[in-house]
Amino acid sequence: MTEISDLNLVERVERNVARVLAENAELRDANAGLAAENRRLEGLVAEQTAEIENLRSKLDRLLLRNSVTEVSGGVRAAKVRINRLLKDVDRCIALMNK
Repeated sequence: MTEISDLNLVERVERNVARVLAENAELRDANAGLAAENRRLEGLVAEQTAEIENLRSKLDRLLLRNSVTEVSGGVRAAKVRINRLLKDVDRCIALMNK
């Protein structure tokens, strides 16, 4: 009777080991798939972050352009004002060089 119960015990252990090994292989495959998906998503996040920065930069330029033209009375007035500021800067540089 002991031999039979020992044999049953060995068979159960072998089945459990085989089951655990099979589950381990499945989990490794799932983990590899999740790691690949994680890398893909990280790349997507990096792309979207770069796009957000690009859009923020464009928005800043548009807001600056709109603020210059709206406050000063149009594009022509903005150009005149910028030219005047550039002349003032040139004069300051000339004075510093004396």
